[in-house]
Amino acid sequence: MKKKIITIGTILLIAGSIGFVLARNKSKIDAAAKPVKEKIIIPVKAHEAQTDTFNTSFSINGTTVPSREVKIASEVQGKLIALYIKNGDLVKAGQTIAVLDASAYNVQLNSVEASIAKAKLDLTRYTKLIEMGGATPMQAESAELQIASLQAEKKQVLDQIDHMKIRAPFTGKIENVSVELGSFVSYGTVLSQLIDNSSLKIDVYLSEQEAFQVKQGQNVTISSVVLTQPKTAKISMISDKADASGKFLAEVSFSNTDKEQLKAGMLADVHFASDAVETGLSVPVSALLASSKDAKVFVVKGNVVELRNIKTGIVTSDKVEVIEGLQPGEQVVISGLLNLENGSAVSINK
Repeated sequence: MKKKIITIGTILLIAGSIGFVLARNKSKIDAAAKPVKEKIIIPVKAHEAQTDTFNTSFSINGTTVPSREVKIASEVQGKLIALYIKNGDLVKAGQTIAVLDASAYNVQLNSVEASIAKAKLDLTRYTKLIEMGGATPMQAESAELQIASLQAEKKQVLDQIDHMKIRAPFTGKIENVSVELGSFVSYGTVLSQLIDNSSLKIDVYLSEQEAFQVKQGQNVTISSVVLTQPKTAKISMISDKADASGKFLAEVSFSNTDKEQLKAGMLADVHFASDAVETGLSVPVSALLASSKDAKVFVVKGNVVELRNIKTGIVTSDKVEVIEGLQPGEQVVISGLLNLENGSAVSINK
């Protein structure tokens, strides 16, 4: 009996030892399967938001376009019997540049003029016959109405003949002549393009702040790589409605008749000069995560960062005015932003 008890005790002791070993091994396996994640500290550079001054002058680039540009098209159809233009020709307003065959209308005009002459003779005869009692006033009135109707028909024919002569609507240069002498021209056929480069304009798009810094009639400066000195221009129009991107269209116009002329389609910089200086909270442009319209910055809070939305004002090449979302003295990350997310641990490099 004693041996039996000792045997059972030995078995239980061995079983317990095995269970303990297995449990310890399982703990090690589970620990290996779930390693402790170390919190990565990201080195960054930061800048303290502080009050600064902003010059409200700014520059925007744009493309020059002619003040007037039109495609010269035919208002009637017919055979082109005369073409007085070629690419590069300078024409004056009202100058005839092409003529269509008007022979059919000339025949119609001769017929109408003959009918008018006959109607006038009839009126003269009726007038004499009325004096002699051989005709009634109603017959004379009918002849007068016929003359008036024929005169109106004659005017229509003359208008058609006049339309067979195609004229330049304004003074300018001919480009892109697309017809040949002898070709048939239909209604709306484009003969050429007429460009007036004596004055040019540049369409630029202003932000909300920029649109309220300038006004219509204000002088601006135009510069280009092809100009030895800037040109003076004027804001001719500012839109009262923003487009889908929140920008306001402004047209800048300037004379192009001096010695140094720009051509349409050239890139130019428009400088909106202002002596006004504004004071506001400033951070470097490098702190912005998105565009100035939907700006975000990482603000350092202790040893972590907080992603925060801000509202911006004046934007220059190196700094941006912060209107809302940031307080003076708060630090924003200016380097190392790509590796950050909200709540990331950071260390600030000096």
